[in-house]
Amino acid sequence: VSDIISILSFISIIIGGVFALIKWNKDKKLKRAEYMQSLIDKIENDNSSGFYIIEYNYDWYDASFHDNKELENKIDYTLSYFNYICYLKMRRIITKNEFLFFEYQIKRIFHNPGVQNYFYNLYHFSLHVDSPMSFPNLFKYGKKHKLFDKLFWDKEAYKKNSKYSHILNF
Repeated sequence: VSDIISILSFISIIIGGVFALIKWNKDKKLKRAEYMQSLIDKIENDNSSGFYIIEYNYDWYDASFHDNKELENKIDYTLSYFNYICYLKMRRIITKNEFLFFEYQIKRIFHNPGVQNYFYNLYHFSLHVDSPMSFPNLFKYGKKHKLFDKLFWDKEAYKKNSKYSHILNF
């Protein structure tokens, strides 16, 4: 009788453990979904974001950009946010499928002429002062996916193509 009770207790513990594991896994998926939703909501509902300035190709990067702190903060906030998303992807904190939620916005960012010019200036300035570039993970994504043209890497490109300008001191 005691053997039967021991076996039944053991089976009950295993069944309870399986149910606990199933619940834990379901809770983990729910938390992950909530986290992803918070990441998506942040960029879509945040008034401090400059994403729409970028998405609709407004002409925003010129010599006055760094004097307009409101605009610079909005653009930098947006680029920092997507830099963070690229960091999460690089560290495998978000999956490839989860990253798809942001890929449209990231590609729109890189297709914006102002972003291309801004990154051109940041890249060559960082080389000139021998310091890390701003938005390194976003920049690495663009480089890895060949989202910069060949002239981008040329320090003198601003003399050859009006797409680039020499705004920062490099």
